[in-house]
Amino acid sequence: MSKLQNIITALAPDLKRVDKIILEFAVGKSPLISEISNHLISSGGKRIRPILLILAAKLCGTKTGEDHHNLAAAVELIHSATLLHDDVVDVSEVRRGKKTANAIWDNKATILVGDYLFSIAFQLMVRSQNLRVLDLLAKASSIMADGEVMQLENSNDIRLTEEKYLEIIFGKTAVLFSAACESGALINNCSEEKTIALGNFGKHLGTVFQIVDDILDYNSKESVLGKDVGNDFFEGKVTLPIILTYKAASETERRFISESFTKNLLTTERNQDDFIEILNLIKKHGGLEFSREVAEANRDRALKELDTFSDSSFKEDLITILDYSLARIF
Repeated sequence: MSKLQNIITALAPDLKRVDKIILEFAVGKSPLISEISNHLISSGGKRIRPILLILAAKLCGTKTGEDHHNLAAAVELIHSATLLHDDVVDVSEVRRGKKTANAIWDNKATILVGDYLFSIAFQLMVRSQNLRVLDLLAKASSIMADGEVMQLENSNDIRLTEEKYLEIIFGKTAVLFSAACESGALINNCSEEKTIALGNFGKHLGTVFQIVDDILDYNSKESVLGKDVGNDFFEGKVTLPIILTYKAASETERRFISESFTKNLLTTERNQDDFIEILNLIKKHGGLEFSREVAEANRDRALKELDTFSDSSFKEDLITILDYSLARIF
């Protein structure tokens, strides 16, 4: 059994309570809401964000009754809502190895249920009666939406800088990791120093997680990634492996990369020959290796943030999740 699975097993009672809260709240007058919510719950996923919130709360000596469970459920609902919306925007048909909700039902139902999940997430947030947590998660939700819009605006922009890319992935991914960790500290009145440290830990962890996802899109199998390999390329998403490859490429190679991404903007056909050539260029210029170095640097920053905490099983669990996030490359 892996170290991550050991954590999931140890937190099973907490995670079962979180799932129960989600399913209790994700019930509307339309049975479609329950159907799609159950589909999301049953489709798997490691529940990384709720686990981070629960571990952060335990690290800070949780004595909050149900608050950490309610907030963990709220964070997972926010994440689930964004997945529903993302799959519609990206026209995705597979996630976590299973058909997406929009592929089973349709775009309209998927978007509306995503909106519903957002709304009940805020109902659960209110239960904590902690204004700082409410402010934190409300801001995180708006930053996530902003990040998705920025990504859409910069689709097919082959001159996207590494700095802009990091800003986008902070919005679309890392900010919720950060908010989950910081929320666990806030509901336990952790010191300001430790609260900030946990928020920063989550930010760097989320950055590692997204960079690794972007690497895997060019270096994985569907059975590992849980979705179609090459989606980012065919959807015109310029991610770190492409940014770093384009930077090192010759003028001729740059022209091919640019034309390929422009072509993908104009068609829904998946040109496998172009994809293979892109993979060859990424390999030639070390796009994946350099991307991994950026991920490793963020891993080191995340680890440094935990220095303010005394050694404990909960601190070790957070480090295990950090290491797992990076190790998915191998």
